[in-house]
Amino acid sequence: MELGPSFSAPVMAAGAVLWRGAGEAREVAVIRAAAGEWCFPKGRIRPGEHMTAAAVRAVSESTGHAVRLGPWLGSTSYSREGWPERADYFAAEADSGAPDRDDLLWLAPCRAADALSRPDDVRILYGLEHRAASGAGCFLLVRDGSYSTRSILSAYGIAEERGADREWGLRIAGESFETGRPAAIRADLEIVQELFGELCRRRLGPVPVEATVPDGGLLVLHGTRDRIVVVERHLA
Repeated sequence: MELGPSFSAPVMAAGAVLWRGAGEAREVAVIRAAAGEWCFPKGRIRPGEHMTAAAVRAVSESTGHAVRLGPWLGSTSYSREGWPERADYFAAEADSGAPDRDDLLWLAPCRAADALSRPDDVRILYGLEHRAASGAGCFLLVRDGSYSTRSILSAYGIAEERGADREWGLRIAGESFETGRPAAIRADLEIVQELFGELCRRRLGPVPVEATVPDGGLLVLHGTRDRIVVVERHLA
């Protein structure tokens, strides 16, 4: 009997590079997986779960830490028992203490790079220094529509988005970046695009990003008091 090829969409997972401290004192968490390899915490995405929510859940379950989700760092693709898998990773700042565990190590980034079992995880680690800033804020621009954003809002610790016009939206965004507290507004596409352009002008935004947001979409802006570091587009 000849075994033919296996056809399957990749199993989707999400996780994070969990970090604490700043500057020379920054450390990242590396965990020992069931197979004995050292990696970043991650877990499979459940049906109907947004990848951001899956990342927060998986990291909390794997490490016992509450987290503040940061920007997307990249993805890795690999095969497990002959089936393709893909994992998307975010930066995540540890937001509370948790008991020490034998299967979790807090290491300086250079030592974590040596400890990680997969070269692709090392590549993800290198993105942390460029994208994750201590005390950075997170602001979500949600295009108005009938879809639910509960899953992704919960991932960033936001109870609900608020309706806003241009000026009120700028005020909410400014407070978010000044204090580091995440916030979200819901507005029609024209307001979303206007707000995005103005925020990038006021805070030294990145190279121009396409601000067209499809129905069910939103923009996630990660930034500090003086600049927007990363812009992501998501579907809720």
